[in-house]
Amino acid sequence: MDIIIKSAKSKDWKIIQRLNDQVILNDLENDDDIDLNWSASEEGIKSYQEIVGGDNRKCYIAYLNNEPIGFVALSIKDFGYRKSKYIEIEKMGVDQEFRSKGIGKMLMDESIRWAKEQKATKLYVSAYWGNKRARDFYKKNGFYESGVEMDKKI
Repeated sequence: MDIIIKSAKSKDWKIIQRLNDQVILNDLENDDDIDLNWSASEEGIKSYQEIVGGDNRKCYIAYLNNEPIGFVALSIKDFGYRKSKYIEIEKMGVDQEFRSKGIGKMLMDESIRWAKEQKATKLYVSAYWGNKRARDFYKKNGFYESGVEMDKKI
């Protein structure tokens, strides 16, 4: 498999939207509060356009034979109260047909390279607790648990 990783251009927001729609469908298993219409909404479209064209952001797309099969969207994350400079993995996904073939690792390597260019010393990602596959992927790539997000229905 000859995979090429390219920087996303502002016109590529629809590619990110399409690939992320698969992530959203997968996340339904872990979050019954997901709005399936958000991606195509005005707010959703604006979000995807900012991912590929916003300041302090970077997005990479993985291609196989000129077909987009994965992506990662990054941004500088300012916690304010922490000393380190962080890069957040805002969104990441690989087409279901191509998962567990090293594409996520390739995208992670590009993320680390860009983070180092930004003089960041840490990557940050949030994953659903119930998404064991995602948690295992991140742990395999050197991430460790540093907090817990919690919800309460009221």
